[in-house]
Amino acid sequence: AAFWIKPPVLFKAFTRLLQLCVPIFFFGRNNMKISNFFLPFDIFCRHKTVAKLIGNQEGEILDVGGGVKGLNRFVKNKVVVSNLKEGDVLADGRALPFADNSFSLVTSIDVLEHIPPQDREKFVSELGRVAKKRVILSFPLGTETHIRAEKELKDFLKKKGEEVDYLEEHIANGLPTLKELEKILKNHPFQIFFGENFRLNNFLLKVQFALGEKRVLGRFYFYFQKLINFLLNVFYYPFSLSEKPRRFTNRAYVVINK
Repeated sequence: AAFWIKPPVLFKAFTRLLQLCVPIFFFGRNNMKISNFFLPFDIFCRHKTVAKLIGNQEGEILDVGGGVKGLNRFVKNKVVVSNLKEGDVLADGRALPFADNSFSLVTSIDVLEHIPPQDREKFVSELGRVAKKRVILSFPLGTETHIRAEKELKDFLKKKGEEVDYLEEHIANGLPTLKELEKILKNHPFQIFFGENFRLNNFLLKVQFALGEKRVLGRFYFYFQKLINFLLNVFYYPFSLSEKPRRFTNRAYVVINK
C-alpha cells in the first residue's frame, strides 16, 4: 500500500513546526494560539485588533453578540459571552441583565450593523452602562463605496444560488456611518481606528464559493484555504490598520473610555 499521511495529521504537524518558525516580532509575545493564524482572515482581523485595543487591561470582559470561541482565543482575560442564541448568557444587547459597571471592559465585535438604526444609540448606551472602564466596538464602515460593493456582492452570490444572512442584514439595516457614530457618541469622548480592505474580503468570499464548487480539488482545497489564511494573517494584517479611513476601508474600531 502506498504511504500516506492523513490531512489532519499533516496539518497538526505543520502547526507544530510553525510554533518554532513564525516570527513573533509581528505580533509580540502573548498567549495567542498558533492555530489562530489559520482562522479566516476576516475573523482573525476583527478579534486580533480588538485584543490589541484591550492590551494589558485586566478584569473580566463582557463580549456582547460574540461567539463562544471568539475573543477568548486572543486574550488572557476571562470573557463572558452574551448572545441571543448561544453563549454564557442569553440576552438582547439592548437590555442586558447586568448591574451598572459589572465588567471592566465590554466589547461588541461586528454587531452594531445588525441592530436596526433606531436602536443603535440604545444598544451602545447599554454597553456603556455595564462597562466600568472601557467599551470597544467594531463594525463594517458605511461608506458609499462599501455599501455599493456589498450590494454587488449580494447580486453575485444570488446568481450562484447562494444567500448570506449577514449580507442581507447589512443591506436591510444599513452599515453604520461616521456621521451616525458621532451623533450616538456626541457626549462621550472616543478614539477610532480603521482596518482592512473590503475589496479583499469580498474577493476571498467569491473565491471560497467558486472553489468550493470544484469537488475535484478535494483535500487540496483544505490546504489552500489554510495557506491563504496564514499568509494574510501573518504578513498582511500587521499593515492593515490606520488612524484615518481609506477609500476601501472595511471596518471601524471604536474605543470609548469612561
